[in-house]
Amino acid sequence: MFVLSCEPATCAIPEWHKELFRGHEEVVTSGEGWSPGSLNLAQTFATKLRALLAHGDITRLLVDFSCHPDDPERFSRFSKTLTEDQRHKLDERHHRMFLNLLKQRTIEEQRRSGVALHLTFRTEDRAGMPTVEFLHSGEREIESKFVEQWRTKLQAAHPEISVGSRNDGNHGLSRYLREEFPSGFGSVSVVVARSSFLDGTPVRWDQLKKFLLEALPQAS
Repeated sequence: MFVLSCEPATCAIPEWHKELFRGHEEVVTSGEGWSPGSLNLAQTFATKLRALLAHGDITRLLVDFSCHPDDPERFSRFSKTLTEDQRHKLDERHHRMFLNLLKQRTIEEQRRSGVALHLTFRTEDRAGMPTVEFLHSGEREIESKFVEQWRTKLQAAHPEISVGSRNDGNHGLSRYLREEFPSGFGSVSVVVARSSFLDGTPVRWDQLKKFLLEALPQAS
């Protein structure tokens, strides 16, 4: 049922692009360059669910895998200084390969289970955000029902944790996949507080991952 991904998984820079960030190394390793804890969270789900995981292999400051492939904002203020040919190569070698992998795994999961639910993971430190937030499209029943079940079960089991959900149908990657798979498919973004990973607040990281997995709705 599940197709798993983590777009801002790393702040790695290919050797041939390192000069682009000389003097800006702190930006690359900051939250602008990647999403600390995201890959660890996604890998935990992949292990428990025995599912394959697709993840970004370069910093999002080169190309942001979470964007729609036609979105010019997938290139940052750094990569926009590259030539058109260089940006095209970034797309082909990294972004397009990632998208094709996700599409292939979705097709395989639909064949096997009849339906595919894409879960994408990231951490954020946005002011006022809940500890856990589920983003989905209100136009897809498969997403709305799944999120409501997950949110309700998690909140009931752990009322001390703030859990939210909201409609985010315009999220680039999810929107692209919905366009590719108009039926038998849903995409949900799992966003958790980065502070849990960095300093164990408001809940320890190992506990938060455990709570999320325990509350995960079972495939029907």
